[in-house]
Amino acid sequence: MSKKDKKVEVSVKDIERRNQPVQQIFIGDRLIGEVVTDNERFKAMLISDQSEFHVRSQEEGLEIVLQQYHLHQH
Repeated sequence: MSKKDKKVEVSVKDIERRNQPVQQIFIGDRLIGEVVTDNERFKAMLISDQSEFHVRSQEEGLEIVLQQYHLHQH
């Protein structure tokens, strides 16, 4: 028996905090992570355990947050 694909709504909200652009990543209404500018690079943060990952682009930060969220989701 195969499992049905589960549709998950992922949304990204762009805000500004301390004059810096921040991407907030939501699954449904739940905030799961953020990607913030860190000098010439970006920092991806997972909200659940405050993990930080240094990445080269916002897109890479978004991917890392989603991967880590799904890896550690219970």
